[in-house]
Amino acid sequence: MLTFDVPWLALCSDNRKYVTRFILSKPYRASKALIAALSVEAATAQQWPVVGCDVGLRVIVREPDRRRRDFNWSKNLKDGITEGGGVWLDDSQVREEQWEFVKPDKHTAGATIHIWILEER
Repeated sequence: MLTFDVPWLALCSDNRKYVTRFILSKPYRASKALIAALSVEAATAQQWPVVGCDVGLRVIVREPDRRRRDFNWSKNLKDGITEGGGVWLDDSQVREEQWEFVKPDKHTAGATIHIWILEER
């Protein structure tokens, strides 16, 4: 299992849509690049091979406070991991995905990412 942490600032859902196309904002691109770097660093440190099979993804989110937020982080997270190139070939390999929100904590706000290889079914 590959595990790594992502800071709260990297959980960005700011993806602007226009009539004919999507425009990726600077914060969105920056958070995607940070997630890419963190995932590659973790994969290297934990000797995780780039896999071409189905994988599972579990994300444990610690928000900084109890404010209501628009939950749209999945695409940015998976695109960032894919962009890094050190974990999987494409985010379509994620066949099982779970998001869990735990008690808010401003000191540890962010997310813990767990990725594992799914056995053939």
